[in-house]
Amino acid sequence: MSEIRTFLALPIPEQIKGYFKNMLVPIVDRQDKINWVKPENIHITLNYLGETDSDKIEEHALRIESVVNAFPTFQLGTTDTGIYPHANAPRVLWVGSMPYDLTLNAFKQKLDKELLQLGYTLDNRPFQPHITLARVKTISRKSTFIHKFLSAEVREFNFEVDTVVWMKSTLTPVGAEYEELKSFKFNSGGQ
Repeated sequence: MSEIRTFLALPIPEQIKGYFKNMLVPIVDRQDKINWVKPENIHITLNYLGETDSDKIEEHALRIESVVNAFPTFQLGTTDTGIYPHANAPRVLWVGSMPYDLTLNAFKQKLDKELLQLGYTLDNRPFQPHITLARVKTISRKSTFIHKFLSAEVREFNFEVDTVVWMKSTLTPVGAEYEELKSFKFNSGGQ
């Protein structure tokens, strides 16, 4: 048995990834110690699964796929910038994502139930879909930076979610490297 770090995610369209990269240019300050997410790695995390037995990937993938296949595609949209846990102690910089119907909530509940049955330990905080842009180590001029980030205008994008990806995450000195293990399609209504 070998263990790997994994998570389930919703991919973001390339156009939106490129937009975020350009949006952040005036905000980035080289003096700050911030790990900006590489544009190709930008996504919405559904579930961080943590240490996962690589021998169980195929078996668990079938169960996850059956949940994903039972739900239709759905629409998400981008909202404003935000900070976790809060502006006085910034750790994560993000852009919110808003579902346009109840499909995401119903899907997430069903997926969580299946993952718990498979033995995964899940985050028990309420799910708030968001797109992580950076993880903060230190910021030199915190109030100026926070003001710039929180007042950055985010273009409203609407996009269809038709896939869930199961990703492997390998930590490196320059940030996490991601590798797609599996991809699952929502039910598009056709054959």
